[in-house]
Amino acid sequence: MEIVRAVGVDLEFVKDHGVESLQDGTMGTFDATGREERAKEIMNAVWERGGYAFVAKKDEQILGWIIAGLNVDYFSGEEVGFIYDLYAFVEHRGKGVGKALLQHAIADLRDKGYAEIRLNVFAGNPAQKLYESLGFAVRSSQMVLK
Repeated sequence: MEIVRAVGVDLEFVKDHGVESLQDGTMGTFDATGREERAKEIMNAVWERGGYAFVAKKDEQILGWIIAGLNVDYFSGEEVGFIYDLYAFVEHRGKGVGKALLQHAIADLRDKGYAEIRLNVFAGNPAQKLYESLGFAVRSSQMVLK
């Protein structure tokens, strides 16, 4: 497996499959049915903020991707590194793809000088265990009353 910056057809592939990632990462909160344009709007906002992607590939097949970049803390105004999306296709989960992508993005963001790296994860998302294993800790929780 190799991890490379997503450009050209690889970047288009990530953009084209963003709907799957949004639906999966939000634990189904984002229902992509008939909302492909909304998914593209959400992803375009990340690209416009300077987000970039890395893909994990084996024999030219994309196994998954990670999207990272800059974010600004709402309260302090501090610039922080941010993981916007981590996705591995179902058939490649549990094989180290996500961990390798996450480690690669963390190293890249550290090289860019970010002292802090953040991400959001929905409650119940199995990826939370991966994040915690690499040192991420819960900073805040969003609660819902229906």
